[in-house]
Amino acid sequence: MATADEYAAWLVSNSARRGTPEFDTVAIAYEQAKAEERGAQERARPPAPPPPPSLGQQALGAAETALALGTGATTGAVGFVGGTVVGMGREIARDILSGRSGTREANQLIDAAAQRGAPMSMGDRARANQPEAMASMRRVFQTAQQGAQALTYAPRTAAGREMTQEAGQFLGEALPPVLPIIGAPGAVLSGVRQAAPMAAQAATAAAPVVQAVAQAPVRATRAIQSAVGIGEAARPAATAATAGRASTGAAATPLELQRFTEAEMAGLRLSEGEMKRDPELLAVEKEQAKTPGIQGPYLQRQQENNQAALRNLEQVLDSTGAETGDLAGTGIRVVDTLMSGWRGEKAKTDALYTKFRKSPEAQAPVDVAPIVAYLNSQPRGVSGITGVPDTARQNAVALGIAAEGPDGALVPGVGTTLGGLEEFRQSVSAISAGNANDKRLAVELKRTIDAIGNPIGGEMTRAMRAQRQRQAQKYENRAIVARLLLQKKGVDDAQTPVEDVFQKTILGARPSEITHIKRVLSTIPDEEGKQAWSELQGATVRHLLAQAESGIGADNLPVISGAKLDRALRAFDQNGKLDLVMGKAAAEQIRTLNQVLKYIQSTPPLTSINNSGTARTIIALMAESAAQGAAFGVPLPIIQGAKMLRDNIKDRRTRERITQALNYRPEGAGPARQSTGATP
Repeated sequence: MATADEYAAWLVSNSARRGTPEFDTVAIAYEQAKAEERGAQERARPPAPPPPPSLGQQALGAAETALALGTGATTGAVGFVGGTVVGMGREIARDILSGRSGTREANQLIDAAAQRGAPMSMGDRARANQPEAMASMRRVFQTAQQGAQALTYAPRTAAGREMTQEAGQFLGEALPPVLPIIGAPGAVLSGVRQAAPMAAQAATAAAPVVQAVAQAPVRATRAIQSAVGIGEAARPAATAATAGRASTGAAATPLELQRFTEAEMAGLRLSEGEMKRDPELLAVEKEQAKTPGIQGPYLQRQQENNQAALRNLEQVLDSTGAETGDLAGTGIRVVDTLMSGWRGEKAKTDALYTKFRKSPEAQAPVDVAPIVAYLNSQPRGVSGITGVPDTARQNAVALGIAAEGPDGALVPGVGTTLGGLEEFRQSVSAISAGNANDKRLAVELKRTIDAIGNPIGGEMTRAMRAQRQRQAQKYENRAIVARLLLQKKGVDDAQTPVEDVFQKTILGARPSEITHIKRVLSTIPDEEGKQAWSELQGATVRHLLAQAESGIGADNLPVISGAKLDRALRAFDQNGKLDLVMGKAAAEQIRTLNQVLKYIQSTPPLTSINNSGTARTIIALMAESAAQGAAFGVPLPIIQGAKMLRDNIKDRRTRERITQALNYRPEGAGPARQSTGATP
């Protein structure tokens, strides 16, 4: 049985067959395989991380952090000092009860201290009996910590505990160690030594106050929980709802894999919202991309994707092998190449005609009576109607094919040969047909001539006629080529200026006309025709690039607009013109880039994005008001510190979510490709 990835790859590569029984069968097999893999992954997957706290939980956590900081700076400090005094008293009592006080060892230590003129210090004790001294110091410090913890409020919610932990790291790294409970160990010991002389009196006097202060955080926390509607009973339901929502859509869909594959092919990277086309995710990402302070990764990704799009189009341009860089250069190259090809074909035709005139076939007599009869049947002297017959009558008399009788009618000439008949045919082909009626009359006259000469002519005549026909079909009978070679009547200017060659031959041409000029250029020898076609391909890519540009980016590179590129492609790619001009591989590369840019620069219907920033301002004010209201009665510096901590934690979580979204890969996407830019 195939894996879900193999089924998904088949569905992506055969998306054009959607709706067929075969496609539906593979889709059902994919869903079954995916369900089995998902079950195995769920059984092996570690527990999901807890969901981020809500706004109310953040407010409650900020309040608990403020209370913890406040009690730590006041009652906790008193408890720490009191615990230190109690611990030191216990150690002195321990020495007395152990019998060391008054012993020879102790007297020696006291005598040594007296000789120095100073009381015995803890360092002296440590040097005399280091293991016992260190253990004694640890017991004193543990007793001090217990005293501080007993008079310091401990947060009861997960958000409060996390924010308090962040407070220790933040204040320990960014601020002076002003709070004994949070400051560095050196600062704590220094505070203890300075407060030791008054510890006993402070502990005794503060006992009633400490008890009241210790109960205040509990009452405040319960009041806040009641006010914002967050209690122990409400928390599990919110967590379950959030966890269920987070797991939705974890399995990659065929469309998600298709978008990922297309982006990989184009060299661009999609975010999670862009890949899933989820309106809610896209709304969050677009809002974050407009928010100062956290928009940096989005701006960097936008610049990287724009550079990749430019490289993509430049790669297509390089693959064409075009050498000219503007429309005038392209037009000159195409016109000169076509003119060279026409001269080559004409030289071949002239050579065959010269050989024919010298051959015995050209001397064979012919009966021109059918030609004379046709010309006599046509009206004469009617402007705009009889131009071809009138000119043909004059040419027939000049070449001796016919003579004019007394009544003005033509009579057959004497001694007309096959060579003379062919000259008369050439003169008819040279007559300019100004309208459809002239073209019809010229064709009918040449058919009459061929009906006379073809049965008489041999192999040389047929080769000469075939070469002349090839010349006409390539360069004279189709306007897309003829108008590039002809000049305006009475002047030396070309009918088509070189700057307009690309417009006439590619942009404004029908597929059949493009096919014809491509075929003509491919028959011109010495690679000149192929290079001229390459110039037209290069001009096509430059046209799309120019149409897609939308200003200059911060890196001084043109910014590619997906909407403009899509409009340019829809205007150009009519009836498969892009495949016809660029080839299927290059055309598919351009279309894939266009599709990926639409994933990045467009949003599905009903995606709500606030472009004014009002929502961000309201949310910030609500968060600040909630934090300050929850911490009512706490000194202002602690409120500001709690707000700084809240913002620091929020920014860190937001940046983590941004990094996860920008580096999202769907299940079954295969190994990550090497990134060409920095990872946010």
